Amino acid sequence: MMAKYGACLLCLSTSVVGLAQAESLAISALGNLDLNYTQPQRVASYEGSPLPAQVEILPGNDYWISTPENIQQVHFLVGQGQRVSKGQAIVKLTGPEVFHYLAQVEAAATLYQLAKSRYERNKPLLANGSISAEKWREISQDYFTTHLEYEHMQHFMERVHSTDAATDSLVVAAPVDGIVKLNAISGPYMAGDQLFSLVPNNSIRVKVNVPTGQSHSLSAININQCHIAIESLSAIAEGAFVTAWSSAVPQECNLLLGQQMTVVPEYQKAVYLLPKNSVFSWEQDSQVFTLSDNQLNALTVDILGSTPEQYIVASDQDLSQLQVLSQSVAAVKGIMLGLGGE
Repeated sequence: MMAKYGACLLCLSTSVVGLAQAESLAISALGNLDLNYTQPQRVASYEGSPLPAQVEILPGNDYWISTPENIQQVHFLVGQGQRVSKGQAIVKLTGPEVFHYLAQVEAAATLYQLAKSRYERNKPLLANGSISAEKWREISQDYFTTHLEYEHMQHFMERVHSTDAATDSLVVAAPVDGIVKLNAISGPYMAGDQLFSLVPNNSIRVKVNVPTGQSHSLSAININQCHIAIESLSAIAEGAFVTAWSSAVPQECNLLLGQQMTVVPEYQKAVYLLPKNSVFSWEQDSQVFTLSDNQLNALTVDILGSTPEQYIVASDQDLSQLQVLSQSVAAVKGIMLGLGGE
């Protein structure tokens, strides 16, 4: 009994060695097996497995609008997340502080014009030595100080859509086309508090985490019927993934800022389509049999994805120039293992 069991172990060991070394098989050794072949189709791109993604703002691209003074009443004229156009009224500010601020703007403009006139009037006098350097420094400092103050206030006033002295109010408009993010708070708005921000349409992107090994061939993503190209790829990995950013999301895609979804990645890489019955497992690899000089040769391929009837595979060789076995594959593998045909 022990001798018989030992002989079986020896047979199994011999089979495993044969499996590791078997790479080709003569057609003549296959007897009357029906053999058919297919020529793999080469394609320039393929769709991979779905990946998690989110609609986000491209960092550093949104516009922030803050209140210049403490404001008693803030009334938003649009809804949260609404798409708005440049110049569209966004928020109405009301209260005595508004009147005070508008008076400050007018005073700053007057002081700036006076300082500018003095500066220009005295500039020729400096050239001919009629005024001292100390006096010129005083004139210059007054001019540049009032200029900066005026420009600071004017920058906010460029965003003002309209003013109403009767109600001590002003209306702030959108500086660009985009999606508005309102900063609604329960308490009063203090000077410098954010009123709202504007996300330009071209800064709304899809952020997707892609496996590191496939990141450099990622060219686009598909969301339902929406096709969006990939614009940039991070050079820093986060574990097994790399962050990719799409180009601007077209409005017709109807995606919401902050929306989470799965996307179908599209990889730009030369791959091949093979019938699923052409591919078999050999130890830890996926392989196919190719025909050459009346021999079937085992060739390792990498499975990247699949369709209902085909595998999407990559190979170091140009499979489109080869004949790949598509019938009796399991039987050929069995013969190669020494197990006999079907």
